[in-house]
Amino acid sequence: MKKPFRWLRRIVILSLCLLCACWVFEEAFQWRFRWQAERLLADLKTIQVGHSSTEAESVLRKWAKRGDLDTRCGGDNGTSCYSIVRIRHLLPEALRGSPDGKAKNWLPQTLDCAGLRDSMVGAGVNTEHGVIVERWYAEEVQLPVREWYLRGGAYVPSLLVSAAEDDRFRSAHALGNINPSHQFRKAWRFKGPYGLLVSFTTQEAQSERDRLMDFRFSCITQFFPCSNEREILPEGALLLDE
Repeated sequence: MKKPFRWLRRIVILSLCLLCACWVFEEAFQWRFRWQAERLLADLKTIQVGHSSTEAESVLRKWAKRGDLDTRCGGDNGTSCYSIVRIRHLLPEALRGSPDGKAKNWLPQTLDCAGLRDSMVGAGVNTEHGVIVERWYAEEVQLPVREWYLRGGAYVPSLLVSAAEDDRFRSAHALGNINPSHQFRKAWRFKGPYGLLVSFTTQEAQSERDRLMDFRFSCITQFFPCSNEREILPEGALLLDE
């Protein structure tokens, strides 16, 4: 009886060691992704609205090696262009969970308690006639599975926050009303209860522009998952409340 029990104990210990090794591996990649997200934002901040598009091209080409770059042009003779670069940290597909409201999602719920989650960040610029007219940054972090259907019953699997600096408010950012006391910045929900979008113009005070681009990245790596956009962009959430 002792020999089978000894083998069983070894198998259990080995399985636990493998699980711990896998967790450490994924956690290390998650921290590496957070570092990349912080560096991408820092690089985006070196791009200035009103400057030549060549200023943005080198930054986006640099990050295209680590993610996906999409560039498209339109308008008269292709003079209006936008470029977006996205980098992602994704768990194996079997661990991401099913959007079916009846699915149990045992493994994804277990990972919610282990500090592992999907994340994405993106940065982009819009140009007209070779001049940068907009720059933006976005951060998306997976919500805990138990909260996927808590926002009005809609399927909302992640927190999505985006902030854009423009030379002026454009049609894409014309939603909602402008607070008279904040004429050069606005915030609104992306779609119903989903997401937070912030837009501000270059006429805004520099200190306010800095705060509206002050993204936090702890939601990517902290052990317990975040559940509110305020934890990603506090100043943006405050503007939305106002």
